[in-house]
Amino acid sequence: MPIRKPRSVQQKMTGIIFLVSMLVLFLTSLQFVFFELKHKQDTARDDISSLAELISTNAQLPMTIKDYIGVRSILNSLSARKDVVSAYLILPNGKSVVGYSRSQNSHIRIDSAKELKFLQIEARQIAEGVQQGGEQSWQEDDRLAYFMPISFEGGHVGYTYLSIELIDLRKHQLHLALGWLLAMGAAMLMTYLLSVRLQRSISGPVEQLASQMQQISREKRLVGFVPKETDDEFSLLFHGFDEMMRALKERDQMLERHRKNLELEVQVRTRALETEKERAEQATVAKSRFLANMSHELRTPMIGVLGMADILRQKDLAEQDHQLVETIYRSGDALLTILNDILDFSKIEAGRLEIDSVPIDLVRITEDVACLMNVNAHAKGIEIVMEASAGLPIVDGDPSRIRQILVNLIGNAIKFTEAGKITISLLATSRPTEGMSDWLFVVQDTGVGIPPEALSRIFDSFDQGDSSTTRKYGGTGLGLAITKELALLMGGQVTVASQLGEGSTFTVQLPMPLSKQSELPLFITEQSPLSKPSSLPKLPTAVPTLLSPKSSAPDAPLADEPVASGVRRVLLAEDNPTTQSLISILLQQLGIELMIVDDGQAAIDFLADEKVDLILMDCQMPKLDGFEATAQLRAQGLSTPIVALTAYARAEDEEQCLAAGMNDFLSKPFRQSELKDVLVRWLGADALSQNSAPASVH
Repeated sequence: MPIRKPRSVQQKMTGIIFLVSMLVLFLTSLQFVFFELKHKQDTARDDISSLAELISTNAQLPMTIKDYIGVRSILNSLSARKDVVSAYLILPNGKSVVGYSRSQNSHIRIDSAKELKFLQIEARQIAEGVQQGGEQSWQEDDRLAYFMPISFEGGHVGYTYLSIELIDLRKHQLHLALGWLLAMGAAMLMTYLLSVRLQRSISGPVEQLASQMQQISREKRLVGFVPKETDDEFSLLFHGFDEMMRALKERDQMLERHRKNLELEVQVRTRALETEKERAEQATVAKSRFLANMSHELRTPMIGVLGMADILRQKDLAEQDHQLVETIYRSGDALLTILNDILDFSKIEAGRLEIDSVPIDLVRITEDVACLMNVNAHAKGIEIVMEASAGLPIVDGDPSRIRQILVNLIGNAIKFTEAGKITISLLATSRPTEGMSDWLFVVQDTGVGIPPEALSRIFDSFDQGDSSTTRKYGGTGLGLAITKELALLMGGQVTVASQLGEGSTFTVQLPMPLSKQSELPLFITEQSPLSKPSSLPKLPTAVPTLLSPKSSAPDAPLADEPVASGVRRVLLAEDNPTTQSLISILLQQLGIELMIVDDGQAAIDFLADEKVDLILMDCQMPKLDGFEATAQLRAQGLSTPIVALTAYARAEDEEQCLAAGMNDFLSKPFRQSELKDVLVRWLGADALSQNSAPASVH
C-alpha cells in the first residue's frame, strides 16, 4: 500500500483557495450555459410555432374550399427557409393533400436510408397528432417538428405539420461549449496564481512557527523565539508560543531540582519496600512451613488412631465394644476430613491445587459416592434416590476432585436434613462439534433450608449461614467454599436455590471434554456390607488410581501381571513406632514378610546385603531422611519400587517425592484399602495371601 506524502500548509491553503474559487466559478458558468441553451431551445420552439401558425392561417380558406393549388403555393414559399426540412397540409381524415420536402427541391445527394427513417418518424408523429387533435411538438434526431390543427368556424378543416433542422442551435451549443472551456481554463490559471499569492500571508507565519518547533525537537532543548509581528491572530499565537517556551523552561528547571530530590526519596522507599517484601516472603515461607509441620504432626498420630481402630473393627467384639471402636473411627475420620479441608483450602489460596485429567465414568463415580454416603443417611432414616440419564458418555476429568464435590454436597444435605429424602440427579448434554459435554450435578434435599439473607454468603469460607447453625450441626464451613473453588478450577460453577423450611437444591455445572475411550474396564472390588444399601443399584466400581499421570513409572508391574510364587518381602523405613506397629499388623495379615528399619541410613545398609520386592520409605526420619536415602539408592543402581510414606499432603510434597526417585506416594493417615491398593499395584494381586506371615523383623 503506497504511503501518502504529507502535504504542507502552503499546498493545503493553495488547494483550498483554488478549489473554492473554481467551484464557485464552475457553478456560476454552468448556470449561465444552462439558461443560454434553454433560451435557444425556447426560441427555436417559438419560431416553428409562429411559422406553423402563419401557414395554418394562410391555408385556412384554401383548405375550406379545397383549393389545393393555392395551398401548394403557400408551402412552396418555405423554400426560402434553409432550416425547414418538410411541411404537410393534412385533411381531417389524416391523409396528406399537399407536401413540401427540402430533399425534393434540392440537388444535393441524400442518404436514402436516413431519409426513409425520417419519413417513418414523420408518419408516426402525424398519426399521433391526428389522433390527439391538438397542438403538439417533437424533438428527435436533431429535428424539431410541430403539429397544429387548421380551424374554420369552430371545426377542423385540416392540419399543418412542419419540421425543421436544429443546425443553428447545435452550432450555438458547440460555440458555447468551446467558449466555456476556454474561459474555464483561463479562470483556472488565474485562480491558481492568485491562490499561490494569497496563501503566503497565512502559510508564512505558520511555517516560521513550525520551523521553530522542529528546531526545539531536534536540539532537545527550549531555545529562544522571536515572534513575528503581524496585525492578525498570528501575533497572539506567536506571543503565546513564546510565553509557553519560557514557562516550560522554568518548569524543566523546577522538575530537574525535584527529580534529584525524588531519586533520593525513591531510594529510601525502595529499601523500605524491599525490607517489607522480604518480611512478607519470610512470613509466607513460615506459614507454608508451619502448615506442612502441622500437617505432619497431626497426621502422624492419626495413622495410629484410624489404623488401629480399623483393625479392631474387623475383630469379633462385644456389641458395646464394637460401638466404642466405631465411635473412635468415625471421630478420627471426621478429624481427618477437617484436616484435609484446611489443607485443600490452603492449596486453593496459594494457587497450587492442580486438576488431573483421566478418562472417568461420572455415573459410576456418582453411584459410588451415593452408596458411601447412604450409610449415614440410612442411620438418620433418610432415603437417597439417584436419577441419571441413560447412555451418558465417558469424559476426561479429575475423579478425586469430583468425588470431593459430591461428598461435600451430599454430606451437607444429610447433615441439614432430619427427615425425607435426598435426590441426586445427573444430566449431560454433548457438543460433538467442540468435543465437549456439559454436565449438571443436582443435589436436592428436604432439609431445613437456607435463610434468604445467607444465600449470598453461603459459599464464603468459614461461613454456615448463622452462628446457631454452627452450634447445632458443627463443621468448619469450608466444604461449600472448597466445592465452589474446585468447580471454578474445572471451568464450571455452583449455584443454590433454597426456601427456609422446605429444603435446598445445589447445582454444579461442569464442562467436561469427551474422552477418546468409549468405555472403561470394570474391576470388582471388595464391598463393605454397609456401602451398598438396597435403595441404590449395586454396580461394580473401578479401582481408584492413586498415581497422578506424571508420577506413573514405566517399570511398575500391573495388578493383573503374573508374579512369582512365594512370600513377598517388603522393607519399611519408618521411625514412628505406631506406624511400624500398624503396617506390621496389616502386612502380616496379608501374608507379606516385613523388615523394619528406623532411618534412611539403616535402609541403605540393609539393602546392601538383602533383596526385597518393595520399599515403604518414610520421608522424615533422623540421621538420613527418605529423600536423600532414595537418591543414594537410585545412584547405586537400585531399581526396586519405592513408595513414599509421608504425613505431608501438599502437591509440592508429592512432586518432591517423585523427583527424588520414588515411584508412588501414600499420604498418612491411610486406610487399609489404600495400602492394599499400593501393594497390589507394585507386587500384584497374587502376592497377597490370607495366611499370616511371620512376625516382622526389626
